[in-house]
Amino acid sequence: MFYEYIENNPQWNLQINRQLEGIKESSKVKDDLKIIIPKLTNDASWYETWFSFGELREKEEDHALACAYFGLAQFYLNQGDENKQTVVHRYLNNFYRAHTEIDYNSYQVPYQKTFLPAIKVNINPTATKTLIIINGFDSFMEEILIAVNFFKGTDYNVILFDGPGQGRALIDNNIKFTPYFENPVSAIIDYFNLDEVDAMGVSWGGYFVIRAAAYEKRIKNVVCYDFFYDGLNTFLKDFSKDTRNHIRQLLQNNDVEKTNQLVPPLINSDANLTFLFTKGYENTGTNTPYSLLKEIEKHTVKGIGHLVNQNVLLLAGKDDQYVPFNDLVLEQQELTNAKSLETKIFTKETGGEQHCQAGRYDLALVAIQKFLAVHSEG
Repeated sequence: MFYEYIENNPQWNLQINRQLEGIKESSKVKDDLKIIIPKLTNDASWYETWFSFGELREKEEDHALACAYFGLAQFYLNQGDENKQTVVHRYLNNFYRAHTEIDYNSYQVPYQKTFLPAIKVNINPTATKTLIIINGFDSFMEEILIAVNFFKGTDYNVILFDGPGQGRALIDNNIKFTPYFENPVSAIIDYFNLDEVDAMGVSWGGYFVIRAAAYEKRIKNVVCYDFFYDGLNTFLKDFSKDTRNHIRQLLQNNDVEKTNQLVPPLINSDANLTFLFTKGYENTGTNTPYSLLKEIEKHTVKGIGHLVNQNVLLLAGKDDQYVPFNDLVLEQQELTNAKSLETKIFTKETGGEQHCQAGRYDLALVAIQKFLAVHSEG
């Protein structure tokens, strides 16, 4: 279930639901939240409050809860913040201490004179198939790692990695965001010497997996969890229609000065927009609205969808706060040559209406399992 912990703040609510998935019904978490939620008034109090509770639970060796709280504490810290790297690694350390049941091997996959952190999860000892999972805009592969148990009893082992602009690839190795995700995906496939794989993209990874499948034909089946059509549409979603059109025109005209004058006042009073732009600067290495938006507009399925000739599953949340639901039909129209195209829409009535089915991940994972079971035969 998706909880509205803070009134009229969908951005914070999503992050809390996301990090507390699987543990938010516990009495300890509910008691903690009674103290934590009233203290959350700005980014500074957000960090201080979650961090202090992370330390408290870490001392008690409640590593699952410490992991969640440190994950929340680090979320809005800029990469340049002196606390960022330390808190990230406390988050990761507690994650692995909390999940000793996961049988995995860690790897450093060579990429751009450094490496991409990767994990192979050995769920099924006799598995003959591999599922590669691609992260999104602001995630660590560890967030997805806890969901791999859904693939127990299948014919899959799972490989996860932090790609450019993601997780430790960004925090530790400073590898910046790229729209051309066929390159890191191909590097992963090459490193593990795989002849064919299935691939799933999570959140912004819903674009990355389509991009990868368009150019990397060792990918046979494609899961967009959720669909993600266009980065610029996502960044401009919360602006008025007139403002969206104005910004698009300025970008088309390569008007640097007017773009950089127009955007900052519009984003400063909106928590979601502030997050998107701040995180966008960090991920891409840009430092102005114009340079960021010109980079983000490269992240689009438009013009490449016809190159995808694999089986494709598109998941969609009707009330997704990031991805415009109206983009779904645009993506469906773009995927003209897909071997097969299936769409699963989640609503308030079905559950899973939020971004990536936050609060009801199980519904998405069941749909994914069914899709892969049908299309991975033979």
